Amino acid sequence: MNTCYRILASANAKRPTANDMKIYLVGFMGAGKTTVGRELAARLDVPFFDLDDLVEAAEKMSIKEIFAQHGEPYFRKRERDILRSTRYLEHGVIATGGGTFTFDDNIQFIQSEGISVYLSAPYAVLRARIGDKAAERPLFRDDVAAHELYGSRIRYYRMCDITVEMREDETPSEIVERLVFELPKGLLARRSG
Repeated sequence: MNTCYRILASANAKRPTANDMKIYLVGFMGAGKTTVGRELAARLDVPFFDLDDLVEAAEKMSIKEIFAQHGEPYFRKRERDILRSTRYLEHGVIATGGGTFTFDDNIQFIQSEGISVYLSAPYAVLRARIGDKAAERPLFRDDVAAHELYGSRIRYYRMCDITVEMREDETPSEIVERLVFELPKGLLARRSG
């Protein structure tokens, strides 16, 4: 069994029911999906998973190396396969990759499995957050191309169940508190019960 599938299977061994909930965080590179996701998972007392980290663990190489050695189509297939394995989670917070929610089959899967949350921020804020780390991100090396990619993805991101407009001066904890306020009340009652 693959490493990432073992991680997911061990977190929750039973199949999902109508009372279970997963929250999928969606947004462009630099939106804070991982940082906010960790805080949200801790706040809700559920496991946290980062799709990019799971792909890297499964492939035993960085995303940058996967793109260089195998190309983007291979990466997207692995990402899709690992995303599908989240169906076996009872509950959790899953940070998706920036492009995950731009494929129809992934959108349908996420919408059928849980709540999608778009962490929305202006491109200038995202660019500033990424800063010198742009070279580590295969799709963010060229600023003009990255800005065009951002523009092309927004229409998909806006299909999410919840949109949280990120404020430049907000801490991850403040974002999580606003997000928790937007979550269905039944979800919070189930988690605290």
